[in-house]
Amino acid sequence: MNRIAVFLLLPCLAMTVRAAEEVKHPRIVGVAHIAYYVSDLSKARAYYEDFLGFKEAFSLKNPDGAEHVVFVKINDHQFVELIAEDPKNHGFLHDVGFETDDARGMRTYLASIGIKVPEAVTKDQAGDLSFDVTDPFGFTIQIVQYEAHSLTAKGKGKFMPESRISTHIDHVGLLIGDRDVAAKFYGEAFGFEGTGDNTKMKIGDGPDRFELGFERKPATIDRYHVKDHICLSVPDVPKVTAMLSAEPAAKNFREIENHVLGNGKHVAELYDLDGNRVELMEPPKEN
Repeated sequence: MNRIAVFLLLPCLAMTVRAAEEVKHPRIVGVAHIAYYVSDLSKARAYYEDFLGFKEAFSLKNPDGAEHVVFVKINDHQFVELIAEDPKNHGFLHDVGFETDDARGMRTYLASIGIKVPEAVTKDQAGDLSFDVTDPFGFTIQIVQYEAHSLTAKGKGKFMPESRISTHIDHVGLLIGDRDVAAKFYGEAFGFEGTGDNTKMKIGDGPDRFELGFERKPATIDRYHVKDHICLSVPDVPKVTAMLSAEPAAKNFREIENHVLGNGKHVAELYDLDGNRVELMEPPKEN
């Protein structure tokens, strides 16, 4: 082969090597959970299960047998986790979880773009593959891949009573310090796509979203309680809130706040006994 041919071939070889070295970007397929520290586990259960109508799928225990984490089920892929520990930061928020179909690949990808990750993906107490990362604002983000023989999988199709007020977490929201930084991080790390002014980002190919809460004033614990939240999809918010308000237990909780958005959607704000916000929102109208 002459020198000219070799000279022309080298760039092609370099491109092939770079392509081979590129790390695949696995998918985040949706919201897995929001996890809260709770001051009283029995009262938290009363709120999410007895009042809102959800059901516990399973719980994890401490070595002494005391219950540590309760998994309240929204659907087969989404949970509210109630953690019996003293709160450490960001109000009562422990972490937000996102589901992937390739936890090991996601860990490898995040490491390749300079995000600090654990040395390996491990099975958590529920039997699912998971690992944690920290976002630029100090929030713990858990990446989880549901496994076939985990406690999560064993409850598939169960613990979803018709009485529950919602069957889907529309979005989770966090109070972040810089919307542009957050959009860049979550876009590059997890492939979320910004919509409009980047107040919400689309997660994967499904309906789930991630909301970027932002305030110019320094964040306080009260504001974390409001902005760090889940939004439940509810077809008829006024009907559901009227039903909840008529429940005898309603007097034990903060009054439900109802309002209407500019697009005509009804929205309600509920608060658990630790002050964490649960938003109810009507889904987009089908054409």
